[in-house]
Amino acid sequence: MAKNRVKQKSKKNNKKIKINSAHAGLCAIAPVIKDKKVFEIIHQKVEIPQKKIDYSPTDKLVFAVLGIMSGCSVVFDINRKFRVDRILQRAFGYQKCADQSVIQDTLNAAKEQNVIQLEDALKEMWDEFNLTGSILEKAQSEGTIETIDMDLTGMPAGKKAECSTKGYFSGEKNIHGRQLARIVFPKTQEIVAETLYPGNMTSCKTFKGMVEKMEHMLRLTDISQRKHIRLRLDAGFGTDENINYALWRGYHLLTKMYSGKRARSLAKSVQEWIDISPGTDNKPRQAGWATQQHRYCKRTKQLAIRKPGKKGKGYQYSVIVTTDMNADIGDTSSDYDGRSGTPESSFCQDNQGLGMKKRRKRGFLAQQMLMLLTRLAHNLIRWIQNWMTSAVEQTMQEPKSSIETTDVPSKKTVPAEPVVKTLKEYGMKRFVQQIFCLLGKVKMKEGKVVEVIINPLHPLVRRIIIAFKALLKPYGISVSLDEI
Repeated sequence: MAKNRVKQKSKKNNKKIKINSAHAGLCAIAPVIKDKKVFEIIHQKVEIPQKKIDYSPTDKLVFAVLGIMSGCSVVFDINRKFRVDRILQRAFGYQKCADQSVIQDTLNAAKEQNVIQLEDALKEMWDEFNLTGSILEKAQSEGTIETIDMDLTGMPAGKKAECSTKGYFSGEKNIHGRQLARIVFPKTQEIVAETLYPGNMTSCKTFKGMVEKMEHMLRLTDISQRKHIRLRLDAGFGTDENINYALWRGYHLLTKMYSGKRARSLAKSVQEWIDISPGTDNKPRQAGWATQQHRYCKRTKQLAIRKPGKKGKGYQYSVIVTTDMNADIGDTSSDYDGRSGTPESSFCQDNQGLGMKKRRKRGFLAQQMLMLLTRLAHNLIRWIQNWMTSAVEQTMQEPKSSIETTDVPSKKTVPAEPVVKTLKEYGMKRFVQQIFCLLGKVKMKEGKVVEVIINPLHPLVRRIIIAFKALLKPYGISVSLDEI
């Protein structure tokens, strides 16, 4: 006679799961992002009209952001990099990831209302995590002025894509695409606002709308707040209408004039030309104050700059308009030259590090959604960079201002100062490649990351591991180096 089998109670599996990951750094930061509930705002705000089968539409938006942060240049790369890394998905609370085609369908299903909802979600995140607000508040209390940059860049697209028209695309001819306007705060490298336009849109026509978006994001409701901000603009924004609009709104300005003919005319009134540092093209330049100035609604100073023309024939002229009546020639020219290192650099970093130009959608609304998700990835990386830096700086204030990396074979002590310097110098590409895309092992228990073991052969790994230890100490996550 067969014995009756007694079913035993299944024991809870408390074993640690240890899996190799190509994104051990991003796995380590997942608990921080989850704790701060960054992506919860998207789930609450955005409602895309699409059926939920395995994943909600907002889950797929999160997959797109995580794909960007894990080094996916195009949406298709999610299948090769993010979808195959199960431990990375589990670190963010997912058992698996949607196929790239399903994510594409969600982007294509977005309506104009969803774009507005996602913008509202990014605004809520900005209000909670941004670094710019405290700096502007300090400027208002101390009576100083902070600079904000605005720029426009071409985003190539196919001829049949919505709102894809011929326009100005730097260094290229007969190209179709769209234009992306961006406002950047130089000190924090955060994107304050962005808007996508048709390809034939020019800088001067986007100015007023972008200023309104900036005022909404930064809560600049009063002229007493705006007078502590200086807008640094290129010649494309420098029409009389735009300059007068900014001056009437109470902003300070550092911008080039739009008209080349007027610049040549004003340059004739310069009484003394002074040699200044060469520009980005390394051509010698001279500058001088124009004594006969163009009139605007408020007083300005106008600095004429000339450099040799093409093939050494004559000069090319430009005029910088500034509201600083005590401005110095050298400081004004070098300050304006610093503009090329901020908005243009931010576009370049996002193109290289986040693959911004490579992600193209035929639908204009779908492209807007991708633009906003890339902006979220950009700002989130800047916030993570600040969280790590702040955590290391706190260790510097402790009696022992260095952290012993005892798991490094040499058992050397690395001071905290070079760690902070390294983190602050990292651009988008290096941060993604050297912080997020670290080879290592990740241990999880009950769905939570408990230990990260990093490959010791990565460059600057001693400094990176100190940053991780400082950031993850409150979360009880162990960070160490693997044995060779």
